[in-house]
Amino acid sequence: MQVKADSIAQAQTGEVDALLHRAQGLGAAGDVEQAAAYLAVLQVQATHALANHQLGLLELRLGRAGALVRLATALKAAPEQEQFWRSYIDALIDATEFDGARHVLALGRQRGLGGAAVDALEARLGPVGADDSAAVMALLAQGHHDQAFAQAQALAARFPTDPFGWKIQAAVQRMRGAPEAALQAMQRGVLIAPADAEAHANLGTLLNELQRFDEAGRALRRALDLGADDADTWNSLGAALQGQPAAAEAAFRRALARKADFPDALNNLAECLQSQGRLAEALPHYQSALRLRPDFHVVHSNLLFCLSQMDDIAAPALFEAHRAFGEAVEAPLRGTLRGHANSRDAGRTIRIGFVTGDFRNHALASFIEPLLARLATRTGLAMTAYYNHTVHDSVTARLRAHMRGWRDIHGQDDAQVAERIRADGIDILIDLAGHTAFNRLPLFALKPAPIQVSMIGYPATTGLTAMDYYITDPFMLPPGQFDHQFIEKLVHLPVSAPFLPSALAPPVNRLPALDNGYLTFGSFNRPSKLSRPVVALWAAVLRALPSSRMLLAAMPAGGSEELVAQFALNGVARERLDFHPRADMASYLALHHLVDVCLDTFPYSGGTTTLHALYMGVPTVTLLGATAAGRQGASIMRHSGLPEFIAGDAAEFVAIGTAQARDLDALALTRAGLRERFGEPTPDTMEAVALATELALRAMWERWCAQQPPAPLQISLPQPS
Repeated sequence: MQVKADSIAQAQTGEVDALLHRAQGLGAAGDVEQAAAYLAVLQVQATHALANHQLGLLELRLGRAGALVRLATALKAAPEQEQFWRSYIDALIDATEFDGARHVLALGRQRGLGGAAVDALEARLGPVGADDSAAVMALLAQGHHDQAFAQAQALAARFPTDPFGWKIQAAVQRMRGAPEAALQAMQRGVLIAPADAEAHANLGTLLNELQRFDEAGRALRRALDLGADDADTWNSLGAALQGQPAAAEAAFRRALARKADFPDALNNLAECLQSQGRLAEALPHYQSALRLRPDFHVVHSNLLFCLSQMDDIAAPALFEAHRAFGEAVEAPLRGTLRGHANSRDAGRTIRIGFVTGDFRNHALASFIEPLLARLATRTGLAMTAYYNHTVHDSVTARLRAHMRGWRDIHGQDDAQVAERIRADGIDILIDLAGHTAFNRLPLFALKPAPIQVSMIGYPATTGLTAMDYYITDPFMLPPGQFDHQFIEKLVHLPVSAPFLPSALAPPVNRLPALDNGYLTFGSFNRPSKLSRPVVALWAAVLRALPSSRMLLAAMPAGGSEELVAQFALNGVARERLDFHPRADMASYLALHHLVDVCLDTFPYSGGTTTLHALYMGVPTVTLLGATAAGRQGASIMRHSGLPEFIAGDAAEFVAIGTAQARDLDALALTRAGLRERFGEPTPDTMEAVALATELALRAMWERWCAQQPPAPLQISLPQPS
């Protein structure tokens, strides 16, 4: 029997040797064919050391599962083979199984494993050396981003257990204005170093930039759990907690407790307070941030937006504050600006550029989309967008379709974008943001285009002498009456930008008061506009009608104790107030079914919210202000044929509000006819607005071609023959 067994073993050995010889001879045939040959060996002898090792290496190259098992089997079968140790450890490192690699390496060292190749493997399992990291950081500091990126890639390959290389790659991609690529790099860093607090904190910051706030919050809390307790992490967490103002405020204050002279956290805290209507508290934090960093122009814009909502700031003072912004931005540039090589051909196609961060699901789209759709058909205009945001949604796609050119500029510095605009040959560059979020006003200070215009996005001057014109209409700013509030020259169109109502709007319903027996007033404005004087005036209306109620939408989750307290101080109990959180468009519009009349804010009146309300059949009582921001509501109501809802002072505001309760039938008739009267913009309306805008742009262009300075313009539409 033993002889027979020996004979079988000899036969198998011969077969294995033959198969192995064949497999080794297939080196030039390709990985797939050679893998199949080694598999044939293992079908005869499953634990064959060399066949398992070679097949494991091939499966690694082919990306097949099971490679680590093959290499482990080879090592177990022939532990005296140093190459088998090295292959297995190397494969474990590549698979990010770093603890396993360290364990196998330690076992190998105990068995005498050594040499330069093994030392190199051990180095891969260690941190990046101080010299290597310092060299990369020096490249970054010197602005050599491409070189730093290449070095970081090399370090990530050499030291796969250290996230340093991935952190640097993420930082460079962020500087390049490629947040998605930065995010992928940082996610890789977190994957290989799940206990690295800084990696989680960096990931959270990137997710914030992409407005993925829930994910950002989780990453930042994980960083804190891992021991991060620095100002930057708390500041980023506050930003992630913004649909939650109380929690965000607490995080910003913790950041400042760790670093009092932190301009970013001061700005964020101020924005958080402003979002709650606590404007007087927000103001000193903006001012402190600017004192620490005078060139922090985003903070300066935020400060101006805050001032524009404060009722105790007179129009001349508000103008001077905007002018001071322009001086701060433009003073360092004097004597450095270049002329423009644009051809002064008055009749040629005009290249128009639009700069905004709001070509997305944003209120601006309701105004700009119908206009762009028409302007895109004009043979005399060629439009390019310079988009300053990371979000690209369905609205972005629609707006992009109207453009001949599209540039994503988020994260790129102003000088870089200015050169791109010059290279694109833009003749008229249009700002659609003013001092609102994601603006690029310092870019306009570089004067990259010969003519620069502000419109739609912000109801006030930009403060820049580099901005030539501001487009408005006679209802908003009657000619000759508001020129002194603008550094720009005013251009009056005979019609205003059309408003495109949402397709999600439900039908207008019956006046709620007819069934309730009392009026329900409403506000859909953001909380930052609901200052103490605004609440006091609204409370006066509610006190005059003791049975009336007030619906407040767009509120923080859980309502607002601050607002409840303010109403209580003005004699209105909590039971008369209905709070509703921010909601999707369909739900937001449906809330108007509960409201009879809206009450406007001041000194910064409503715009988009007033228009949405009109489309839902709800008129707005508004107070005529002394600035463009304070005249939006009045302009809309006058355009809509409802001048009786415009108050000249606080007493008239209360009188108009209370008068609605005396004739519910009349209010019901107004509600029933508003959508038909207001309606969607007709083709004729959109054509008129597009034509007026084109005529205005052509008039500006003709003046520049004739080497004439900017001047106030009043555009008239041709009379039909």
